Amino acid sequence: MKKMVGLTLGIACLAAAFIAQANTSAQLVVRGTITPAACNLSLAGSGIIDYGTIRSGELSQVAFNPRDERTTSLVVNCGTTPARFGITFTDLQAGSKVTGILGAGYTEAQNFGLGSVGTRRTGGYSVTLRDLRSSGFALQPIMRTSAGAWQGSDGKVTQSPTQYSWRNNTTFAPAAINQLTGTLAVKAVINRAQDLDLSRDISIDGRATLVLSYI
Repeated sequence: MKKMVGLTLGIACLAAAFIAQANTSAQLVVRGTITPAACNLSLAGSGIIDYGTIRSGELSQVAFNPRDERTTSLVVNCGTTPARFGITFTDLQAGSKVTGILGAGYTEAQNFGLGSVGTRRTGGYSVTLRDLRSSGFALQPIMRTSAGAWQGSDGKVTQSPTQYSWRNNTTFAPAAINQLTGTLAVKAVINRAQDLDLSRDISIDGRATLVLSYI
């Protein structure tokens, strides 16, 4: 009988302990995911600017050799959701840049390389943003360095970390738009013939990456 009493008392104590430790609060969790607008960036013709065949006899021995400007179309489509976004341009051939080849009005940060053969650098090119529009309305290019303040731009592209966007009024701030259309104008300049190895074919090999980011 003593064992039974002892057991009964033990159960009573455990029940009392459970009542004393009962939860009097609960946690509410609210979940979800907010995703950025699904903007697609594309260039007409896969972004290829083709200068075709250039005869070595056309090139000056002692002066840089500018070529005709060529263009490709730029399109950014964000569907039905307006978005603020910008684009950066990274030169994948920066090590082949020929200093001063673009001439007056350009900085070296606007000079993209055209590749090299051995230690001989082929040339350089510039990129300019033109004819920016959204839903039929003209846009003006703006730019900033890293996270600095936005300022006006003449459209001449400076390489990353400079970022480009577009405004639709007098305020220097990116406009929220559904679609952007524009033109990338490219102007190549071939190095002096005396600095090239003209005993072999030389491939013009400029490559740059455009990266879209949301603002």
